[in-house]
Amino acid sequence: MNGSVSGKKASLKQKLKAFWQALAPPLFGALVFCILWEDLCRLFKTPSYVLPAPSHILEVLGTASVQELLLNATLQTASAALLGFGLSALFGVLLGTLLASVHFLRIGVYPLANLLQMVPIIAIAPLLNIWFGYGVVGVAASAMIVSIFPVIANTVDGLQSVDPQLRELFTIYGANAKQRWRLLEIPAALPQIFTGFRIAAGLAVIGAVVGELVSGVLKEPPIGAVIASNLRTGKLEIVFSAIVCSALVGFTLFALVSWLGQTFMVGLSKDQSHQESKVGANQKERWWLGGFCLALLFLTLFVFISPNDGSILEESSTVNVTHQEALNTDTTLQKIKVRMQLNWVPEPEFGGIYEAKRLGYDHELGIDLEIVAGGPGTPTPQLIAQKKIEFGVVDGTQIISMRAKGADIVGIYASFQNDPRAFMTHKHHPAHSIAQLWSSSGLMAVEPGSLFMQWLSHKYGKSGLNWVSTSGGLAQFKLDPKLSQAVYVFSEPVTLQLDKVQTRLFPILESGFNPYAVVVAAHGDLIRNNPKLIAAMEQVLRKGWTSYLKNPTETNRVLSQLNTSMSFQAMQLAIKYAEPYIRGNKVELGSMLESRWQTLEQQLSILKVIPKQTSNFAQSCFWPRPSVD
Repeated sequence: MNGSVSGKKASLKQKLKAFWQALAPPLFGALVFCILWEDLCRLFKTPSYVLPAPSHILEVLGTASVQELLLNATLQTASAALLGFGLSALFGVLLGTLLASVHFLRIGVYPLANLLQMVPIIAIAPLLNIWFGYGVVGVAASAMIVSIFPVIANTVDGLQSVDPQLRELFTIYGANAKQRWRLLEIPAALPQIFTGFRIAAGLAVIGAVVGELVSGVLKEPPIGAVIASNLRTGKLEIVFSAIVCSALVGFTLFALVSWLGQTFMVGLSKDQSHQESKVGANQKERWWLGGFCLALLFLTLFVFISPNDGSILEESSTVNVTHQEALNTDTTLQKIKVRMQLNWVPEPEFGGIYEAKRLGYDHELGIDLEIVAGGPGTPTPQLIAQKKIEFGVVDGTQIISMRAKGADIVGIYASFQNDPRAFMTHKHHPAHSIAQLWSSSGLMAVEPGSLFMQWLSHKYGKSGLNWVSTSGGLAQFKLDPKLSQAVYVFSEPVTLQLDKVQTRLFPILESGFNPYAVVVAAHGDLIRNNPKLIAAMEQVLRKGWTSYLKNPTETNRVLSQLNTSMSFQAMQLAIKYAEPYIRGNKVELGSMLESRWQTLEQQLSILKVIPKQTSNFAQSCFWPRPSVD
């Protein structure tokens, strides 16, 4: 008895030793990678809004609120990924068996199954909302679609590779097809089936996270929604933390599948296991590894000992030297070529910019303006902060949040005096105000990371609505009369009006949250070094918007050609919806008030989006700085 117990203890110790020997190399590799990452971020003084150092990420992870957020998000994503993987494993093996058994299906359907590998899941994810609804079911469906093909393919290959002589032997002994499948084919195909499972495990997590970008519930967001929300607000520390959490889910699921594979398969010989355990680094590899670690140690010591007031790479004050020379000349003598990055596709919200270019107002004032169209996720604030572009279109909240992180972004022209976002409901919704809508029940589709949702929670308390993610599609809204959706007044309501769908709008600004919108911004260095250029650009924009509001027809024709997803008729109607928000309360087009920036800064401080700032912070957010409001 004692010998048996001792043998079990020795076996357990050997298993633990083998486990740690297998785990030590990847852990060491991860540690070295993080140290190198930290060193390079400190060495080149990389801003946190571009790439946060691991120490910044750990600092954020030390807060209880972030830990709770990521724990809940990880559990939700893990549940959806596990469910999607389970479905892909079950149906993948069954479909693989069917395709391997029926020759006609194999040659006719199997090539089509390969299309599942090429499905752009981000494009069909909104359809999953329609078919399965929001939440875990739609996310699991996304995970299954992404991960099922490797299971099908490996099951087919495994079943077809069974020894024909063994099949014949089973037939001789009178085994039916079910018995042959259960006792011969599946056991023989297990190595390849589990290979498919291991591939599917990682893909299921990817599919779940992508599905959460569209189907995630935002009140208790999963990992995908956390990533989308914090990308929008520039909190890259939380974004990277969420990415690590998703990787842990993938590693855990992969390890679980590998363990199950080793449990069910007994095909690995002892001699092979023994040989693999003896494989290790040779002497030359050890020398290289030791030298690399020594160099990394010296680099780390240098980085931490060096003073913080200098940088090996001195940041250029403008985009490039030759461009600086051009910008410093008088703008009336030559045309200065500059780029303006939009944060969305060409639409009437940028009508004044395109009007100025169409009518040549930029050339009249010595500027050659190049307009660069944007799209979902365009990192315009980061491009401005890194001086990759001269001008960009951003939101007022982005200017404040980026400046709080140290980015020198300054607004020079506010295209929209009032925030054009609103809640849209069907016409017969019982609510008559934002407060009533907030306390009602049902679903509210909103873009992840929308700060006004946090403000409404602060002002009106806990909402009766369940927030879900939306990318701007309207199919679900048309189907569900109880669904509310956050929209831009000049976009989604216009489309629905043309489709004869009656709606009601509840402007967000009624809650007191009213940032400047479609703000043209530039880097502070460009403004300080080239005031003539900034003044000229401000005049170009004001002339363009003045002309566009008088007669938008010709520019809307141009925009409808650049953006075929929005018709000319819709653009003509959109500008009528947008004009009151562009003009505001009879102030000069594009002008900004310090009091408005102070209010917005205080609101973001209350929401803890930014720390409390100094008294002159609001003045630094826009140009020019008026002496009085």
